[in-house]
Amino acid sequence: MRITVHSLTEAYKKNEQKSWDSFSRRYAKVALPEFRPFGLRLIDMAALGRGMWVLDVATGPGEPALTIARRVGPTGMVMGVDFSRAMLRTATARARTLGVRNVQFREMDAECLAFPDMMFDRVFCRFGLMLMPEAERALAEMHRVLVPRGRAAIAVWSTQRKVNTLGTVREILVRHHAFTPPPGAPDFFRFGRSGALERAIRGAGFRHVTSERMSVEWVFAGLADFWDSMKQGPSLKRALARLSVARRQVIKEEVFQRLARFERNGKLRIPNEAMLAVAAK
Repeated sequence: MRITVHSLTEAYKKNEQKSWDSFSRRYAKVALPEFRPFGLRLIDMAALGRGMWVLDVATGPGEPALTIARRVGPTGMVMGVDFSRAMLRTATARARTLGVRNVQFREMDAECLAFPDMMFDRVFCRFGLMLMPEAERALAEMHRVLVPRGRAAIAVWSTQRKVNTLGTVREILVRHHAFTPPPGAPDFFRFGRSGALERAIRGAGFRHVTSERMSVEWVFAGLADFWDSMKQGPSLKRALARLSVARRQVIKEEVFQRLARFERNGKLRIPNEAMLAVAAK
């Protein structure tokens, strides 16, 4: 049977759905606080207004959708979409707990948004675009559903060298021939290169692109706490499952050696850089 690009893409998406479903509870507990500063900065850059209709693509457990919903107020509306049902269940539960009523969540592929043209005033995508195998198509869909002069606000990871948590682990896995992304997986750091994100956004038809780099420290109780957190993530979890106990230990020790320089006052404070961009339709 001939393997096509389309079949690889679909297989990748199905595999990622399962991975993010299994990671949903851990994501809400650990990743949301780590990602929050990036989301708040995106919201500021997008110049939200009361009463706006907003789409949050790859919303995960409901952020920044829930924060945005409070900003646009009861006359505004926020729609959060994701391809992980487990993530969306978590998002719905969080909205109920927080008493946020002007938000809805729907299962949807970002590369094929089931909305009419010119429906939203703003579109957000925080740390989702770099995971999409056809990111250019997703950007074109974001452009389509925006009203004229509407804005898209996007965050992706910077280069591997400047994302010291994920980047360090991946570099060491690669050196040990243990980095095994599924077939069809895109390069996680491809938009971190200088000008890459801006070119992709302009290629989808956006204008007036502005961007900035932002670094946030992730704080861990220590090296063991960092490792326990990281190995719950889909990428490292998948890699470790294929390794012997001995090889896992070697990789772990190398990661610890590389990250020890970030230990200060009994804590591990690791900087991670992201690219943030806003553009107009």
